[in-house]
Amino acid sequence: MSLTNVVMDAGNSQVKWGLWSGGDQIPRRDSRDEFGLQPAAPVPVAGSCPTPSAADDTAALCRAISATVGDPSGLRVALVSVIPAVAAALAGITGDLRLADHTASLPFRLGVTDPARVGPDRLCNMAAAAVAGFSSALVVDAGTATTFDLLLDGEFVGGMIAPGMAFAARQLGEAAPMLEPVPFGPASWEVGPDTAAALTAGAWHTGVGGVLAAIAGIRAHYGALPVILTGGLGRHLESDILPYDPDWTMRGSALLCNL
Repeated sequence: MSLTNVVMDAGNSQVKWGLWSGGDQIPRRDSRDEFGLQPAAPVPVAGSCPTPSAADDTAALCRAISATVGDPSGLRVALVSVIPAVAAALAGITGDLRLADHTASLPFRLGVTDPARVGPDRLCNMAAAAVAGFSSALVVDAGTATTFDLLLDGEFVGGMIAPGMAFAARQLGEAAPMLEPVPFGPASWEVGPDTAAALTAGAWHTGVGGVLAAIAGIRAHYGALPVILTGGLGRHLESDILPYDPDWTMRGSALLCNL
């Protein structure tokens, strides 16, 4: 039976899945620019749903998959997941479930202390960078957490993990009795005339500015490195010299799982 190739990314907040055909979906370094990235074909997002908070909630995930890409038994799934319940739910219903983790054939060397403890999303981000043709690169994944992972001369040497820009603001709004959560989004440099506006501006400028400062600090320490941005909030950091690819982690999972 012919199986449909699906890449799935189960993060802390959302599970999303898309269709993988390979070929032009594989990232490539721009041969004309050592820091550049050729645009790759997008991974068409077929569906998404909130990440299950408990094993019992995975039934909703299975229904959402069936409603968007058909009978799960007809799917070959490359899964990158930081949520064990998602892998457990899919194991018995998909035609071919492949997990992206440290046991895969990695296209880079490992210089981290305990590979089994490294988030598989981080390994996928490094794999996409290595297969794209970068021997050294910094991948910044801005989501619920912000991760900064460094490929240096073909070796994944580690990274940094920080609270996500929106997550930090939300936690402050929920934890402080005098504050309420506000949406994370662009704000001017004018100071806020009320608490909500002040929190909005502070979250935006320290969040974006903090990530950009960390990128600058890593590059100052390790030398000029190509930087790839991904994650749901990575779009807020994009510039002419900081390319953004929202599908980067899923591309890496497909590569690690040999789709």
